[in-house]
Amino acid sequence: MGEPAKVAAAPLDRGLLNTALEAEAPDLESSDERLEKVNGLVSRSDYAGAARAAEALLREGLYDVRLVGPYLLGLFIEGGIQALPVMFHSLSSTLLRNWQFFGPSERRDMFADGSLRWLLKVLNKHIEHHERIKDETWQRWIAPANREPLEQALALSEEIFSSFGQAMPRNGCEAPFRRLTQWMEGHLMSLPSAAPPPEPAAESEPAEVSQREAVAEREAPRAPVREAGPTVPVSPALAELMRKLAAFDTLVRRQDFQRASVVAADVLAVMERFDPRVYLPSLFSRFFAGLSTHAEQVESLLQGTESLSFRALDQLYRVDLETFLASGEGSSEAEE
Repeated sequence: MGEPAKVAAAPLDRGLLNTALEAEAPDLESSDERLEKVNGLVSRSDYAGAARAAEALLREGLYDVRLVGPYLLGLFIEGGIQALPVMFHSLSSTLLRNWQFFGPSERRDMFADGSLRWLLKVLNKHIEHHERIKDETWQRWIAPANREPLEQALALSEEIFSSFGQAMPRNGCEAPFRRLTQWMEGHLMSLPSAAPPPEPAAESEPAEVSQREAVAEREAPRAPVREAGPTVPVSPALAELMRKLAAFDTLVRRQDFQRASVVAADVLAVMERFDPRVYLPSLFSRFFAGLSTHAEQVESLLQGTESLSFRALDQLYRVDLETFLASGEGSSEAEE
């Protein structure tokens, strides 16, 4: 007889850490066999099994910071880049909204630091592994559909970064988390944009009407042609910032200065760490793509920034960008 067919395990419940808690979770002793089971699976690198075991305890209401790392790593292994927004929301909820309700009640910050440092270390290594071998997982990660989840997760990165210091004053999470988000930013810029939907075909018009319009267009005085200015898509991070700025204006108009001060503190914190690559990723994607493609040629010329020719071009670039561009057309044609 053949072996019975294996039943695929149900996906992990992604919302367990996003629930608003209202009471402190019961403490889990370090010697509790259920916690030891999770740690044992982690030590054997059975990360999927550890995530399942952590999920089971979280379902029972045992919200312990030592379960957060294994559970979130399981979400990433299962969902890849598409799971990053849920993971970042979970981190934000754990460290900000629900922090006081998590166990253990003693040395919570120390245990949380250990769990999250382990998570970020393994996560970064996991990403580097697939990026290096370019396997099927990597092929899924470089699809255009990953742009949106990366943008959504990056929109939460600054509040998570600042929450590390609030929840765990002496933590080692900031450096590996920054390393993760820098990879995410770079990967986002390297992804191709999704193809735009095809434009609907124009309805055919009577020949006489088309001819009259063509004659009128030829005879009409032509205004000087001006190039349209560049447009920049609004990223999720920028959209969220715009919402906060609008909320501040609303609260000031209401003279609700207490709530306005909360928004102001948040916006000022964002501005202190404002990274245009997060808020305006599409603006820089072409620049970094071109720079990476021609890095060797550009880098060799950057060594001569003190030369007279470079300084003259630099001054022209600063005072008249259009002339700066036009002056290079002749030399480019001559080289061809």
